[in-house]
Amino acid sequence: MSHIFAALAESMRVLRFCRNDRVPIISRLPDEILLTIFKHFEEEKRLNGYDSHDNESASDVTGGVPACLVVTHVCRHWRKVALECPTLWTFISSASLLWLDVMLERSQKAPLVVTYNPFSISLDNCLEKVLLHLPRIKYLELRAHSYNVGRVMNLLSSQPAPMLETFKFSVECNLLPTVSISNTIFQGQAPLLRHLDVDYCNPRWSSCIFGGLRALCVRKTSLPDILSILRRTPVLEQFTLQLQLPESDQSTLIDRVPLARLKNIVLDGTSLQNAVSLFKQLALPVDVKIALQLSSIEGPPTFADLLSVMNKHPDGSGPVFRSLRAIKFKPWRFSVQFSTSMEINSDYSWNPQDDDIRLSIQFYYEDDEVRPNGPSATNIIFDIYNIIAQRKRRTFFSGEFKYINVEGCPDFIEGLTAALRIEG
Repeated sequence: MSHIFAALAESMRVLRFCRNDRVPIISRLPDEILLTIFKHFEEEKRLNGYDSHDNESASDVTGGVPACLVVTHVCRHWRKVALECPTLWTFISSASLLWLDVMLERSQKAPLVVTYNPFSISLDNCLEKVLLHLPRIKYLELRAHSYNVGRVMNLLSSQPAPMLETFKFSVECNLLPTVSISNTIFQGQAPLLRHLDVDYCNPRWSSCIFGGLRALCVRKTSLPDILSILRRTPVLEQFTLQLQLPESDQSTLIDRVPLARLKNIVLDGTSLQNAVSLFKQLALPVDVKIALQLSSIEGPPTFADLLSVMNKHPDGSGPVFRSLRAIKFKPWRFSVQFSTSMEINSDYSWNPQDDDIRLSIQFYYEDDEVRPNGPSATNIIFDIYNIIAQRKRRTFFSGEFKYINVEGCPDFIEGLTAALRIEG
């Protein structure tokens, strides 16, 4: 009987092989087309959380299995094509040491994309092994516990990073002072670094590796440090800042910091006073887009002060606004946008992608700052509108408004339209 079962098993194996070889159309696709399909499949699965480890549940569901693994189990030809493509195996975020070894082996010498989460990936078992490949990492995103920062910095300083383009680093503790990033990071060699995102840490901005930055995102830092890095990043295009200044940080420089190539500047969760302090130090290009999220409007500075310190390079006139959109969400949360086009159709209530929307301000502050005798959302927006509408073209912003769009509760719409004296 055993030889009969063996013969049947062999017959089934042959039939399965023939069936796989006769899969129509897709089995006859050129390898380069198959690889394109595999790459799209891997990206979709990974971005949809198949291989995500932002939380423990996601790790439990996938077991740390790479998103691209499933295509290797369809047929021999697909497996061969997938295994011979190193770029399919370059996205390192696995919590499994087994799959980490597989990914590092199959990626061969291809540039790596590495995401490290201390809640799902062990520093000893995984991160140290990954950072042995630092010279071929092109994207590196690290979240570290404060008590591990020293070890992580040592690992990052052990080798140069000649292929690194994006570096994101945050510390998982808000109770300790801001952590310093060593001046020896990447051994001072990261010539392709273009995007830096740091949270609750203070890099040594004098390092030569930051000179080529195009995009910079910084949180929880001081004005002197910010001005220091901006002076060392002459080709910066995108700048995002969460600025919380103590009174002692309201310093003034004689010369404004020139940002001739800046395209976007975003101030997230700051006060009107801090915004004025920063813009007072900057010389902005005339076509820059500005997005502010103000968490407080208390203090001596006014919106007229804010707009007056937004200085520009003397190489042309500033934008002329043609339309305004005001949106109210709650009594303490509303936004106003100004555009150079006749209409505003953006889906974004703050920091929109539209190039025509040059100024976007969102007000987001605590309820106790909205007092009966304090400024209302209607009055604030009306004040900003008036300031811009009355400015001359030689200033940074001016307005010749033709279109106004108001969204929100009825009292907000009625109050604002009345204040603006809209006719027809």
